[in-house]
Amino acid sequence: MIGVPREVKSMEGRVGITPDGVRALREIGIKVGVEERAGVLSSFSDDNYLAAGAEIYRNAEELYRDADIIVKVKEPMPEEYRLFPLLKGKVLFTYLHLAGVEPELTRLLLRHEVIAIAYEAVTEVVDGKTVLPLLVPMSRIAGVQAARAALAHYSKKRPHELEAVILGCGVVGESSLEEFLAKNLDAVSAFDTREERVQELRIKYTKKETFSFFPLPYLEGAGGKIILKGADIVICGAKLPGGAAAPKVLTQKHFRCMKRGAYIADVAIDQGGSTAWSRVTKPGETYTRGAKFITFSCVPNIPGSTVPVEATAELTKVTLPYVCLLGKCLYMHGDVGVYRAFKENPGFRAGLQTFHGQLLNDCVAKKHGLEEFYCDVGSFF
Repeated sequence: MIGVPREVKSMEGRVGITPDGVRALREIGIKVGVEERAGVLSSFSDDNYLAAGAEIYRNAEELYRDADIIVKVKEPMPEEYRLFPLLKGKVLFTYLHLAGVEPELTRLLLRHEVIAIAYEAVTEVVDGKTVLPLLVPMSRIAGVQAARAALAHYSKKRPHELEAVILGCGVVGESSLEEFLAKNLDAVSAFDTREERVQELRIKYTKKETFSFFPLPYLEGAGGKIILKGADIVICGAKLPGGAAAPKVLTQKHFRCMKRGAYIADVAIDQGGSTAWSRVTKPGETYTRGAKFITFSCVPNIPGSTVPVEATAELTKVTLPYVCLLGKCLYMHGDVGVYRAFKENPGFRAGLQTFHGQLLNDCVAKKHGLEEFYCDVGSFF
């Protein structure tokens, strides 16, 4: 059985599987259990799940006891650690970001021999490039929502009166860029550490005269300071893979160059933030700091905390095929089926973090001093 618990992390409104997902799983013979009220913040009632063929569980303990696979959205919180004995030898499929949380979570996964698969580490090859299919839709939402919040902050101004700077041109940054393009901002300057990415965007947006793209080091020169001084909005989307701490791309020396009252959205706050003055804020909340009264918005988990209905729809659209694969393999082949699911799908296998008491992510092993538990995934498959 696949179990879908209610998320307990603060400001998390998403759910691991929708009623439509339950129907898809039931069609291939997989039972699904859902903790009561798990889908409420994503606009799904218990009756919706019952109608789709799920069984509703009154508490997490009973759900974890009966389930073979637990499908969540966020990593287990400390108040959920008591459930780990019920997860022994079972599958956990969720966002984990183990390098960015306390090492106790990784130790528990190892101690209880949990087969832990991280959404953020699953890969796929598209047009010859390796992408992170379960991370992309959430990054896209985060970029769009950050840009919309910034524009709402300047509701008394027209978009064409505003200038924006984007630091980090991954999915988050380009999604903000597209939102600003749709709103016809006066000028948008984007920076990235990867020269090839800068060139790619210059070609892609060559007809957009108000858009400019630069290598990140340009920000430190006279030209970069002029751009920063004119910015009404700065979107910080600079992140590192593996949950490592985000690089600090804005410090006091940059703040001194900025326009009085400028607005900074730090989308990398989940990984510690991209500015020296970043601290966590709630959705809709901002704070000001410094002689220039710079406004900061640093909302963690933007998709789950601001638009959970949309985010659940987009997330489950990409996770469900993997959930179906796991469920089908387990249903048809028993415990060995999980092994087959990974052996036949190297992109899915890349998501494995712990497997039968071994740690398969060297970044996490080094970060938490758990090298003794590290094992190359190739030794299993």
